[in-house]
Amino acid sequence: MLKRKMIKNFTWPLKTATQEIEVTRLYPEVMMELPAAERGIHELNATICIGCGSCARVCPNSCIEMVHFKFGNPLKNKKMQFPQIDYGRCMFCGLCVDECPVECLKMGQRVTMAGWERKDIIKGPDFLATKRFSSKEVADLEAEAKRIAAEKKRIADAKKAAEKEGAAKEGAAKKPAKEGAAANGAAKKKAAAAEAKPKEGGAA
Repeated sequence: MLKRKMIKNFTWPLKTATQEIEVTRLYPEVMMELPAAERGIHELNATICIGCGSCARVCPNSCIEMVHFKFGNPLKNKKMQFPQIDYGRCMFCGLCVDECPVECLKMGQRVTMAGWERKDIIKGPDFLATKRFSSKEVADLEAEAKRIAAEKKRIADAKKAAEKEGAAKEGAAKKPAKEGAAANGAAKKKAAAAEAKPKEGGAA
């Protein structure tokens, strides 16, 4: 009985060695296929992120912080603020993804986040961004943003100047009317005084 068990124990290793049966995966060289709904490390589309901070506000563990990133869209994200995630505190609930109004944040299929130090598992937008603009594209977008801001300022200044001019014209129109009314009042007073004097003289 014992010999039979020993022979059985030897046959299994020989079988796996000759038939190349997979016993364990060669991680991380060979990754298992993950489902489409896998909640892995976040993926950020920096080209459409508006920097609203909704993801940071809704996070129950407060593991998301908005930080500066220079390869976003200055037309949509004026402060150029993008999410940075502390995976030492993240519980992969997906609330940040659901809350994002422009759907620029999603959870991908990357799951490796190990590091030698605590700071190694804090991933900034430079690591998370799967889509970003180049330096040249950012410079062009910044120039366009400045042009739009200057145009808005010019329109606002023109509007203010028109309002001031309108107020000045209104004031100038009201002034002669007031002066005319004052002159009429003075003339009436003089006429009344002139009528009153002869009556007084006749009575004397």
